[in-house]
Amino acid sequence: MPPAPSDIPLDQSAMLAALRARVARLEAGHGDRRGRDAIPICDGLPLPGGGLARAAVHEVLATSPGCGAAFCALLLARTGGTVLWIALEVDMLLAWPPGLARFGLLPAELVLVRARRWPDALWAMEEALRCPAVTGAVLALPQEQSAEAHPLDLTATRRLQLAAEAGGALGLLLRPDAASVAPSATTTRWRIGAYPTDADATLDEGCWQLELLRSKAGRPGGPWAVTWQAATGQLVLATATPYPARQAAR
Repeated sequence: MPPAPSDIPLDQSAMLAALRARVARLEAGHGDRRGRDAIPICDGLPLPGGGLARAAVHEVLATSPGCGAAFCALLLARTGGTVLWIALEVDMLLAWPPGLARFGLLPAELVLVRARRWPDALWAMEEALRCPAVTGAVLALPQEQSAEAHPLDLTATRRLQLAAEAGGALGLLLRPDAASVAPSATTTRWRIGAYPTDADATLDEGCWQLELLRSKAGRPGGPWAVTWQAATGQLVLATATPYPARQAAR
């Protein structure tokens, strides 16, 4: 009996060659638009350097999959080039291209990577961050997260951070918010949730509570109420007062 598709190991060399060829085709005519400046998030946020550092990995803890995917999409869109969205097959609904396009991430600049196994997804993320033709990549952890099945510990995040420094890309780790998150080597850790209630957000909702939980370059901050303005492509501070942040140790 032939092995089941999920039992067939990933041909990593073939996958890497295919991804490089795809990225090369997408980058033709674009040139290197990355630059070394920080990626802006929202005017008025007191962030070290004015935004997210490139050549670094950042964590996004999402209280619901929709708002987390939207936030990652608008950040990746601002990297100015080809980006990869990496996830296990079970979670690929998080990367619905028409929905992500509303936040500036155009399908022409998006490469979707579907992995059957967690080690393959982690390997693809590391290779993407090392590739100089890639400006950004996100690794989406399953919503039903298991630390044993999907380990993302200090060692794994340190490898991803070193890969980002080598390639110059922006790396994002999109994971469900939880009461306890393992220590990591990421540059910053954020939490995003629906505003003004704890109800689940969708990609069509653009008002969130944003909080900087940890940063190597400065102090934590927030929470801030922010609103996505699709017409202008800007994330702006809302005038309303956000609901109290959850007092969880980070």
